Amino acid sequence: MFNEYQTGGYSSASDLSKFEILKSIELRLKKLQKKGKNEYTSNPLIEQYGQNDLTRPGENGTPVILSEKDKNAVAKIMNEYRVNILASDKTPLNRMVPDSRMKSCQNIKYEDNLPTASIIIPFHDEWPSILKRTIYSIVNRTPRHLLREIILVDDKSTFKALNIPLGRYVKEMFPKGLVKIIRNPTRQGLIKSRMNGWRNSTGEVTVFFDSHMEVNIDWLQPLLSAIKKDRQTIAMGNLDYIQADTFEYQFYRRDHIVRYVFDWRLYFWESRFRPDQYGPTAEAKRPGAVMVGPAMAVDSKYFSEIGAYDEGMKIWGGENLELPWRVWMCGGKMVHMPCSKVGHIARPQPYSFPSGRRLTEMYNYKRAVDVWMDPEYKKFVYDFFPEMKNMDVGDLSERLTLKEKLKCKNFTWYLENVRPELLVYDKNVFAWGSAKNMKYNTCLDNNGYLLTYEENFYSKNCTGQLRKQGFSWTRDRLLRTTLHCVALTKLAENTRPKLVCCIIGPKQTWEHKKNHYIKHEQSGLCLDQDAHGLIMRKCSTQIGSQNWTFTHYNI
Repeated sequence: MFNEYQTGGYSSASDLSKFEILKSIELRLKKLQKKGKNEYTSNPLIEQYGQNDLTRPGENGTPVILSEKDKNAVAKIMNEYRVNILASDKTPLNRMVPDSRMKSCQNIKYEDNLPTASIIIPFHDEWPSILKRTIYSIVNRTPRHLLREIILVDDKSTFKALNIPLGRYVKEMFPKGLVKIIRNPTRQGLIKSRMNGWRNSTGEVTVFFDSHMEVNIDWLQPLLSAIKKDRQTIAMGNLDYIQADTFEYQFYRRDHIVRYVFDWRLYFWESRFRPDQYGPTAEAKRPGAVMVGPAMAVDSKYFSEIGAYDEGMKIWGGENLELPWRVWMCGGKMVHMPCSKVGHIARPQPYSFPSGRRLTEMYNYKRAVDVWMDPEYKKFVYDFFPEMKNMDVGDLSERLTLKEKLKCKNFTWYLENVRPELLVYDKNVFAWGSAKNMKYNTCLDNNGYLLTYEENFYSKNCTGQLRKQGFSWTRDRLLRTTLHCVALTKLAENTRPKLVCCIIGPKQTWEHKKNHYIKHEQSGLCLDQDAHGLIMRKCSTQIGSQNWTFTHYNI
């Protein structure tokens, strides 16, 4: 069994043939000559981009191989910085990366008359070579007439190299006005730092970045094209992965585009698109449910009209759910653009939380939940975060006024139209809550499974927690948990039931009698359990382990 993150496997620069690399370089050189990059800078890292020495460590996205001496220091470095700064310093600041786009994207010709973009990059103690590589990747792989400015927002960094030396470097190495630095007087966190950058930007479109990224080829044009067609659109790029230890640039199979989703825990992860969400072509936009923070583009004026980020939130977390809910419910849309690819260093959370990460996230989540969720949905979130229910999260009147002003739809509309995969435990159901085996006093348990592939589930000691043990018998006779339906892969006795995706998996129906059987209608078999777990057997009133009861009944 493999998980969602391994679908199709990763590809990397080392997988590309020499012919593919040379062809890619030739195309890039032609583009650079056409754009005339040397007309606006004398910086060799920009002017000579595309003529890179491919034998250098890390070039074209290949992994950096360290000496034995350096390897001995890596463990300590990774523990302190959460990223291999030795490997970063050995990697060219202007390195090329493999073209990770699907083939159909590589042939698209974008119109020149697209809106201009301001790139906002907050940072706090980012390692200098990583930050600079982020900047160079944008400058070298973005059409100059579309790049209005790059705004670096220093969130009170303590590294001396990020103070006067960085300011001097930016002034000397980039065209005047192209790269700007804003310094926060105090530590403000990601959300407020992004807002500071946006308020000082002049581009027609604002793109929010992290400080540890490398863009791919023609990454910006798909985002701008979507926004030009409909300014009430938030357009997202798709993340490739830069390994924190080797700086290898890796990507999913080229035609594999992930969708970002959430459950009632407000847990965020990558999933598949439903078949109905694919456009007429592979490169067509696809609707998103929630967003990934880096590589998100929005019309600058629309961002203001829709209420920007909630500045009542602290540090980091929650904005990736709250803003998409608001955009969708208030007349806009959020889309994935398959042809926009951006590399991102995957590493543990780089932000510090004075009150602790859990409390900070709960604070932000509650601000989002109390504004956008109706009471019948809040209770599921509070089931996972009981301490959140009575938490004081400040004044919400401004956000509630905004909701009224924009004439926003309710959360039911969002669930029905944007996130229908998420089970509302007590809506349109005959029974819900914990499904308890009356002989063993154990309950059905999904083991916290989130992905779309079929998986085992279990009967474990009852906890009453919906996160793992919330099941429903629905009005359309499905046996469901948070994201999955229970189904049989074989209509035969002794089959072990599985969890399958309710959207793309088989729709198998079940019959249940309170305090008695849960029967699979297609096979006529009853849900039972043995020493190894759940199992399907011939129904018998004499077998106590075939008797089940739910916490709540709506019959």
